[in-house]
Amino acid sequence: MELTDHKHLPAEESTIGLGTEKHPDADHIEDPKKQAVFDDGLTDAEKKRIIRRIDIRLLPILGVMYSISLIDRTNLGLALVAGMQEDLDLAVGERYTIIVMLFFIAYILFEIPSNLILPKAGAANWLSFLGASFGAILIGMGFTHHWVTMAVCRTLLGVFEAGFLPGCTYLITCWYTRFEVGKRLSGFWILSVLASGFAAILAYAFSLLDGQQGLGGWRWIFIIEGAITTAVCLFGRLLIIDFPTKAGNFLSPTEQAFVLNRINADRGDAEEDGVTLSKILFHLRDWKLYFWSFNLMASTLPGYAYSYFLPIILRDGMGFSTTQSQLLSCPPYVFAAVMALVSGWLGDRYKLRGPVIAVHQLVTAIGMLITVYGKADAARYFGCFLGIGFLQFCVPGVLTFQANNITSHSKRAVASATCLIGGGIGGIIASSAFKSSESPQYTTGVWVTFALSMTSIAMIGILDFYLWKKNKAVKAGQAMVEWRDGWLYTL
Repeated sequence: MELTDHKHLPAEESTIGLGTEKHPDADHIEDPKKQAVFDDGLTDAEKKRIIRRIDIRLLPILGVMYSISLIDRTNLGLALVAGMQEDLDLAVGERYTIIVMLFFIAYILFEIPSNLILPKAGAANWLSFLGASFGAILIGMGFTHHWVTMAVCRTLLGVFEAGFLPGCTYLITCWYTRFEVGKRLSGFWILSVLASGFAAILAYAFSLLDGQQGLGGWRWIFIIEGAITTAVCLFGRLLIIDFPTKAGNFLSPTEQAFVLNRINADRGDAEEDGVTLSKILFHLRDWKLYFWSFNLMASTLPGYAYSYFLPIILRDGMGFSTTQSQLLSCPPYVFAAVMALVSGWLGDRYKLRGPVIAVHQLVTAIGMLITVYGKADAARYFGCFLGIGFLQFCVPGVLTFQANNITSHSKRAVASATCLIGGGIGGIIASSAFKSSESPQYTTGVWVTFALSMTSIAMIGILDFYLWKKNKAVKAGQAMVEWRDGWLYTL
């Protein structure tokens, strides 16, 4: 395969018989064989300090902001058992299911457009704008008096939350080398996992304001969490750092050169390339993106199911009170945070992605079956620990899997958004398969989840076999992947 100058050939031109195709980002993908060794004059200790500074400046604020957005997205089930169901007549028909589903329809439609705006608007500007916007919408949800108004608010919430996780993922993966990013994404995700657990405790505390100012407890959940979201995301505007090429205010010229050169040595795409329609269409032709999107769909489906329906299962299925249901929703997420951190570290340590994800998806599926079909309440609660505990690594795991196997900023933007569209589809399936009429067993939802999990595991096997075959051809000098000579896929 030969790289040609895209100024002289159209992006789609291919050489018949050679199986080569011009990559539209050829000028932005550095050939490692042509790169000179860069003497940055930094000691190993200084290099480690730079990476730690990036970690401290980038990961905590993004993790906190996304954690809050996840609480905003998944607090619906907690509000439901705190009185929203009665006040908005959500027990009628499939009203609750409709409200849940509309969020994800908007979420899917606006993910790619949002990620394309991010580089132009700037990471700090765009992410803080999105966060403040969905915080304001959440406050409005606390003052709704009709289920249709709530549905409209949830749709708007989906519009603004659509770009947040893809944007955070895109930004984080642009700062680190391939085998550093797994534990970073897991660390970023751990904050959201813990937030998901403690969201139940916060919701319970806020619901105790029931009757204050003439507002129900569930309304205070939305109002207070919305106000916190808006404040934190506006503050985040001051802390978020932009892409490495635009980090002159954060790094010295020598430090910035070190960061850019290590990324170029790893995958050759430290510099941003312009996003055009032809590039987007070109990247969308990569079938692997849709495998990762399906993997993420199968990972988020049980996650949303537990978020929206676990309080209901605990209350109506196991007989716990509303307060007990909210509090018992917390411990499995603490266990999940530990599992996510350990698995992220192992993936980076052994440079392995697919098999680790497959094991987690298998245990998650088994845990969900135990949650629903266990005979004793203790066994069913143990199923929650298995399901939630092993589930939460899957999302950062899949995001890392796809990020490790692509090059160029434009493809990274398209790939992260495409992957997370699968997550939105998982939310739609969860909201429709877990039918209110089947509460608290949710037979249809459980078996749909199990079937999709098994399919995802099989697809990981197929994809890893393909990547292994391509790597074998690269080592034999018979192929090139991602337009980089000698570059290998991560299995």
